[in-house]
Amino acid sequence: MLVNISEIKVKKRVRKDLGDINSLKDSLKRYGLLNPITIDSKNRLIAGERRLEAAKALGATGLNVFTKV
Repeated sequence: MLVNISEIKVKKRVRKDLGDINSLKDSLKRYGLLNPITIDSKNRLIAGERRLEAAKALGATGLNVFTKV
């Protein structure tokens, strides 16, 4: 399912430092998003914060997501 990035809510996360996302950005440019991020039914991020931030940095407006109900 394609979801607008602006609709994805990132709540308190365990990981504080996302590290260097440059290689992830390069991978997204070259291959696209191979593993969709996971959100719940209220568009709250469950998994994939690094992928989400890399996509935002590349100027993406929408992402394919897996929705966990």
